[in-house]
Amino acid sequence: MLAEMRKLILVGSRSETRATMDLLHKSGCAEIAPANEEEGTFRADVSKRADELALKLADIEFAFEFITNCTREAAELSKKKIVEYKKTKKELLAPQPTLTFEEFTACAEKQEQLNGIIGELKQLSSALAECASEKLKCENALSQLMPYAEVAEELGIFAPTEHTYAAIGTISASEFKEGEWSEKCVWRMWSAGSQAAIAVVCHKEDEELVRGALSDMEFSPAPAEYRRTFAQEKADIDKRAEEIASRRAQTVLQGAAAEKDMALIKLMRDYYSVERAKVTGSGMTACTATSYVLQAWVPLPCVEQVDKLLEDSGESLSYYFAEPEEGDDVPTFAMNNSLVTPYETVTNMFSAPKYRELDPNPHITAFFFLFFGMMLADVGYGILLTLFTAIYLIKVKPPRGRGNMIKLLCMGGVSTIIWGFLFGSYFGVGAKDIGIWYWFNPIDDPINMLALSLAAGLVQMLYGYLVNMIALFKQKKPLEAIFGNTCWYFLVFGVAAAFFGSSVASWLPYVGYALLGIGVLFLVLSGVVSSKGVKRLGSGLGKLYGIVNFFSDLMSYTRIFGLGLASAVIAMVFNQIGIVIKDMLPSAPAVGWFVACVIFFIGHAFNLGINTLGSYVHDSRLQFVEFFGKFYEGGGRLFAPLGSEMKYYYVDENKYEEKKPRKDNKKSKSIFGGKK
Repeated sequence: MLAEMRKLILVGSRSETRATMDLLHKSGCAEIAPANEEEGTFRADVSKRADELALKLADIEFAFEFITNCTREAAELSKKKIVEYKKTKKELLAPQPTLTFEEFTACAEKQEQLNGIIGELKQLSSALAECASEKLKCENALSQLMPYAEVAEELGIFAPTEHTYAAIGTISASEFKEGEWSEKCVWRMWSAGSQAAIAVVCHKEDEELVRGALSDMEFSPAPAEYRRTFAQEKADIDKRAEEIASRRAQTVLQGAAAEKDMALIKLMRDYYSVERAKVTGSGMTACTATSYVLQAWVPLPCVEQVDKLLEDSGESLSYYFAEPEEGDDVPTFAMNNSLVTPYETVTNMFSAPKYRELDPNPHITAFFFLFFGMMLADVGYGILLTLFTAIYLIKVKPPRGRGNMIKLLCMGGVSTIIWGFLFGSYFGVGAKDIGIWYWFNPIDDPINMLALSLAAGLVQMLYGYLVNMIALFKQKKPLEAIFGNTCWYFLVFGVAAAFFGSSVASWLPYVGYALLGIGVLFLVLSGVVSSKGVKRLGSGLGKLYGIVNFFSDLMSYTRIFGLGLASAVIAMVFNQIGIVIKDMLPSAPAVGWFVACVIFFIGHAFNLGINTLGSYVHDSRLQFVEFFGKFYEGGGRLFAPLGSEMKYYYVDENKYEEKKPRKDNKKSKSIFGGKK
């Protein structure tokens, strides 16, 4: 169900704003909301502190990315035997780290340690940037030197003297032309693709002519720093490049070694995220020179918990809890049992329910559970899926609100076992082949599977109309509830009686025709009562098109049939491939069985993975389109209390206590007569 929310309105001394934020964070069930600005109040300016925290979080993100890149590059260098690096072993399925509230708030003392780590990482990053710059210089130097690869002489000998002009450089090969200049000098050219190296020597009096001709050929003199032979200069560049690569590798190793500090970095990331939320919350208060007014949303079952914390705080506070008013942006908080909670993942992926809207999670639970198993439907796959997810849940022990997807898949595995037993499938082996009872095999009886899929879909759709009818009655719209929903029951039962009733009783088809007539009439009336003025008749007749949409939605449930057959057929095919390959090696049965087992393992692992994903996606789509369309609107905003910004750690005081809602709030403090 969706918890009722209460608005906490609190007045306190501005000097105690931070202490109040800490109390609300400790409660784990208070979402700060913008307080109404009254005359004489103003918003606290928290931009400076918010910017500081944003910079700290940016530094932490840099540290994450830098260490991750270094560990990845170090692993690659280790594979190439360039460096020795052993990646830190991580505990498989380690539980999420948990702290007390006091331990979490004490993280402020670790800021200097974090600053030191980030400072070292920035120095390493600068060193890597310097290495990259030097490497680029080496590459540029080598590219400038390459045109002289065939020049055996020292490049420095081509220098002008008192009586001669000499030069060596490159020209555009396509622009080279012999002429008068070539007769006035001694020259030699080494071709190297589009650029050619050329050396010239001439008398001083012919220098102008030769230089002009070279300029026309886009002559570029060799860099002055190259004085020795090509081989000697290249050897120096290569040596420099090796030194840079070695220095970079050692720097990368130092960066990878910082992986030991990742736990602290994650902890401080959570700490600063919560700090930023508190600062942002402080900026939402309405302040005077000495006081502030704070507003927050608290689920009704948690009001007593927040009330006690504030009452025992010893702060100068006056507060009370009020019901939401018209126009308030009220968040949504679902408080369901352990069976329904995992399916909140599906609903929230579509859209969170609005406050006061019907909670769809209890209504999709049974259908999602059943449809998932029908799509995967194999005892072996169900056992593996349940086993893997159960091991994860037992080892990791995710706190409340986390790990819902794994819990959903675990329950999906149970459903898969049930339907696999009914359909007689055990890793693609039919129950009839091993002498086990089964209901029917979808491959042998596809018509029964199709009928079962459509029947399951029809039940869900009719249930959706029932839920919508109840919701409309609660909204005091009885005519829309009756005409707009019961019409589909009349139409469905009318079609069933009209077309299939003769096999039961000769008069039953006539009852079906009557039900069809009532259904069509109610459908038209549903459009009439929901419209006003002259549009009523048109809206009523337009509702008749909904019959087409109804049967279109019903046909969508054939995806259950398709996924169920696909899973079974793929499993059977991999089994047959393994057996065929085994039979192809009669002289080496051990080898044949080994190869067959490898095929079984790879094939079934692939089938389990791809069809688990397919079952989740298509099952979700059936809920979103065919089921939610009958009664659910969505568009709400999820409740996000202080502390929900944490990603890597969990504070054990941050839990919602599932208590029975109180009918009143007698212990709530009054802003006029509250404790001061």
